Amino acid sequence: MVRKMRKNNFRKLSGITLAVFGVILISASVATNLLQYSKKQEIIAAFDNTPGFEDIKEELNIPVQSEQEDKESDNSNTSDVLAEYILEIPCIDSLEPVVEGTDKNALSAALGHEIDTALPGEVGNCVIAGHRNYTFGKYFNRLNEVEIGDMIYIHTPTEKYSYKVSEIKTVKPEEVEILENTENEILTLYTCTPIYIATHRLVVIAERVL
Repeated sequence: MVRKMRKNNFRKLSGITLAVFGVILISASVATNLLQYSKKQEIIAAFDNTPGFEDIKEELNIPVQSEQEDKESDNSNTSDVLAEYILEIPCIDSLEPVVEGTDKNALSAALGHEIDTALPGEVGNCVIAGHRNYTFGKYFNRLNEVEIGDMIYIHTPTEKYSYKVSEIKTVKPEEVEILENTENEILTLYTCTPIYIATHRLVVIAERVL
């Protein structure tokens, strides 16, 4: 009888421990996403916008900062990651800041532009990477919903560049041909897939249109 009671108590304790551990994991995930979302909003709000981009921010309830607020944010700790441009994918309601580089710090706060690839507006292959899981952020979580023919836009401080999706494929991590330069002006987006497993890379390629 005593042995049976001990066994039942152990099972109860194990169940409670697992439940508490689960709550901690979920809470940490929610907290991480809220922090990343807040930081993303700050980055976008501080971005020097192309004409018409402020209308997008109004739709998303992102505050438009004044010139003085921009200067103050440049001197604050919240602006340690500054957007070079903004990537917009209307078909999946995505509006994300893009920073230079794809190291851990860059991709924890935004999408990242591969340094050795073309810049928006240049002839060549402009490559942008992003995470799509809850641990590192949700920036490309819905990239798999993009279809051929969908439009993608890049907003820089002075221009807006338009691209139409022409190819979607899945490659292995070692297949780095997606980073190679091209003779025409294209945009390449990539992220890990399947989500949470990340054995391959989902690649979306779009061609510049006028």
